[in-house]
Amino acid sequence: MIDIQQIKIFQLLDSSSIGGIETHVIKLAQWLNEHQYQCEVIFIRRYGSHPLTAQLKKLNIKYRYLNNIFSLLPLLRQQPSLLATHGYKAGILGRVMAKLCQTPVVSTYHSGDMGTGKLRLYSLLDDSSASLANKVISVSNEISLRLNTETKHIPNFIYRKFPTGSPFFNTKHKEIAFVGRLSHEKGPDIFAKISTTLVAKNTFTCYGDGPLKNSLQSKHPQIHFKGHCDMLKHWNNIGLLCITSRFEGLPFVALEAMSHGIPVISFKLGGLEELIKHNTNGWLIDRDDIEAFRITIKYWQSMSAYQKLRISDAARKQVNEHYSCDCLIPKIITVYHSAVLDHLAHGEPNV
Repeated sequence: MIDIQQIKIFQLLDSSSIGGIETHVIKLAQWLNEHQYQCEVIFIRRYGSHPLTAQLKKLNIKYRYLNNIFSLLPLLRQQPSLLATHGYKAGILGRVMAKLCQTPVVSTYHSGDMGTGKLRLYSLLDDSSASLANKVISVSNEISLRLNTETKHIPNFIYRKFPTGSPFFNTKHKEIAFVGRLSHEKGPDIFAKISTTLVAKNTFTCYGDGPLKNSLQSKHPQIHFKGHCDMLKHWNNIGLLCITSRFEGLPFVALEAMSHGIPVISFKLGGLEELIKHNTNGWLIDRDDIEAFRITIKYWQSMSAYQKLRISDAARKQVNEHYSCDCLIPKIITVYHSAVLDHLAHGEPNV
């Protein structure tokens, strides 16, 4: 009988900042550590001082940087281990290294955006090599349908739960917000366009940084640009979150907002179609229907305090019941266990 708690689980990623993949990995590693699983985060290379390492140290999560990808080989060979990859570069290289070491590997696919140019080539290579993994996890059904191999759909998760039925705070003057990277795929320009013709009953606020910040800031004085922020200090200022992305898997920002009782308006994208129950805990808008998005914001502005309380509690309830670590990470453990069994069934010994 295989005991996963006796196997070293390496979480491999190529990263220079904190985004959805990094948030997923740190929450996963934290839960694994707290439940007595052996877990270590591996960075393929060092790009400088990584903002994630302070969190890893605080949570007492082991981590290291590789000198080069080949220095992963002795790690995988030295003990019973399993490699979990996250992101296209870690996925492509990690699966090859795991095969060389005869080590079981599980690849998680996070992104709904295939990108353009060189990024698109890497994404295509990542997708086409998915079958090299013993098991594949996707954070949305949309990603599962894209991959030409069997996948297990397990959405992203939040770490903590917030009580429903909490005291209702007046949202009349709270912000209508965009939270995320100010880049083309996240659609902050669409958020800006939506806000231009709306009556300013609420402040329109943009949290985040990125290549589009300067041009948006100069063209849209109606929006307050806050830059990159620790959102734990700002969720209480927000009454409504707008997700105007062109591509998505399942953004953590939606889970975080809903866990705080903030309803989300989003285009129908990726895992958001499962997370958001239209007109119950938030709203889903057909892609590119900017006018419908505006109408829905106006509807939220017109809602009574009681109506807002009901949709706020429904948002919290959805996340608490279906998107918590305790609900979803055991499913990931089951996939890890299945990957090890699959590996052994093929006569590969290093477990």
